[in-house]
Amino acid sequence: MSRRSIREYILRKRDDYLGETPRGKSKMLDEICRTVGMTRKYVIKLLSGNIEYRGRKGRGKTYDGKTLEALKKVWHEAGCPCLPYFKAQIGMWVDEYDAHVAVVPDSTKALLLRMSDRTMSRALAGEVRVKPGWSRANKHSGRNGTNGIKELVPAASGEKIMACGVPPGDIQADTFALGGGISADNFFWILNCTDRKTQWLELSPAWNRGRHATLEALKRNMRRFPFRFTSMHSDNGGEILNHHVMAFLGRENSAPFVWRSRPRKSNDNAHVEEKNGSAGRQLFGEIRLDCPWLEKDLIELCEMWSDFCNFFRPCKMLVAKAKRTDGKGYRCIYDKPRTPYQRLLDEKVLSDEAKAALAGRRSRLVGVELLNRIKKKLIRIKRLQKDYNMAKHQHDTSVLGGGGPGSALRAAPSGTPAPAPSKTEGGCHPSKHWNQYFKEKQMSAQYLANQKPPSYLQGALSI
Repeated sequence: MSRRSIREYILRKRDDYLGETPRGKSKMLDEICRTVGMTRKYVIKLLSGNIEYRGRKGRGKTYDGKTLEALKKVWHEAGCPCLPYFKAQIGMWVDEYDAHVAVVPDSTKALLLRMSDRTMSRALAGEVRVKPGWSRANKHSGRNGTNGIKELVPAASGEKIMACGVPPGDIQADTFALGGGISADNFFWILNCTDRKTQWLELSPAWNRGRHATLEALKRNMRRFPFRFTSMHSDNGGEILNHHVMAFLGRENSAPFVWRSRPRKSNDNAHVEEKNGSAGRQLFGEIRLDCPWLEKDLIELCEMWSDFCNFFRPCKMLVAKAKRTDGKGYRCIYDKPRTPYQRLLDEKVLSDEAKAALAGRRSRLVGVELLNRIKKKLIRIKRLQKDYNMAKHQHDTSVLGGGGPGSALRAAPSGTPAPAPSKTEGGCHPSKHWNQYFKEKQMSAQYLANQKPPSYLQGALSI
């Protein structure tokens, strides 16, 4: 706004402000501050008549558009260095740019030399910093997307529709690490799949959160769910958003609709994130499990713990949420505590055969006995991990499997898929491995392009 417009705007708002209630004055101040871009205290003084608005002319612009454009070109030719270091050698870079790239006028050169690094920072705000090796960066990293999958998966909040308003089968999936707070080297991750309506959950381990390992964990979880997945919501991690998982889901007869969280919106996957703490961390804590031979024990432990959470641990569900009349927070109403098994039976979505199978599975379980088995299994896992840690410290190859499959597994980088067998190993030709990969890539892209969201998600995806 111009100075004249600001003056007229303040004078027009002054009478309305003086006649408002305290709450009305607060709302009016918020509106005026957003409109004129001034601080709250200064606007209060203007509206109360204690001071008069006086526009300050300022010194004006020192550097014109040609100078700023020349700065951007020189900075890119210099390799986009940090601006304090760029300022220290600005004379050298301008001379070399003038001699080898393009002519820089003397007037523009003089302005570039006197420009401070803070002014350069403001002038280069929003410019993309390009380094020589970035074009060869890892295409599977989060910086460059998960190999084109993210662009095909719609992003929306998984909590826009309350859990009480969706049918069973609306699954949220996520992984949490068993690295003991240290992300170096290789270790196990746990894949958590949680149903929003019934809060039925299944846990399964995955080595290094690699694509193949995560896919196997997902298959185990899907087999143990008593109902099919209608949709699956995950965060933006590449352990689920990859061609291996999408190609598998595309081959399923009842393929779920896949969508993901919005970037930097951690609460979009709130149900599974909460279960990571209340179910996952409550069992494992912050222990580090990096012994490759613990997979079988971890699978059994996760299955027993999932049964205990589903059949013996009651939970609540949010059924209503309204803004408080005083404007301070929300008033939340929850239903009575029930186990996920009881909630699933109340939904009446299971067939008679599935209900009988689930009832038989429940009848074979005793809560106290199951919990004791879980504790014993966890003690065994910790003991094996302790022995493995001692063997690593003492470089005991008999325990570490020096030269065998264990050492090759330990030497593999985090998330590295299994290499294709070669001709000399009696397997298929490596080209067949890559042909299979490209086939899965094509199948996953076709599946994501053809998938249609369930009717209850139509409104949630229109964001």
